[in-house]
Amino acid sequence: MPESLGLALTIIAIVLALLGIYAVVVLIRLVAEVRTAVSEIRVRIVPLLDKADVTVDAINVELLRLDGIVTQAENVGDAVSTASDFIRSPVNSAARGVVRVLRKFRKG
Repeated sequence: MPESLGLALTIIAIVLALLGIYAVVVLIRLVAEVRTAVSEIRVRIVPLLDKADVTVDAINVELLRLDGIVTQAENVGDAVSTASDFIRSPVNSAARGVVRVLRKFRKG
C-alpha cells in the first residue's frame, strides 16, 4: 500500500509540474502578445497624437484670428455709435429749433 501511495503522489506531482509548466508557457505567450499589441498601438498612436497637436495648434490660430475679427467689429460698432451720437446731437438740436420756429409761426 505505501508503494502505491508513493506512486500516486509521484504521478500527481508530475501532473502538477506539467500543469505548472503549461501555465508558464501560456503566460509567456500572453506577455509576448501584449508586448506586440502595445508596440503596434505605440506605432499608431504617436502619429495620431502628432496630428492632434497640429490640429489643436491650427484651431488656436483660427480662434485668435476670429478674436481679432470680433475685436475689429466691436471697434467699428463703437465708432459707429460715437459717430451716430455725434450726428444725432446737432440733428436733434436743429429739429428742436425747427419745431420752435414752426410753433412761433402757428402762434403768430
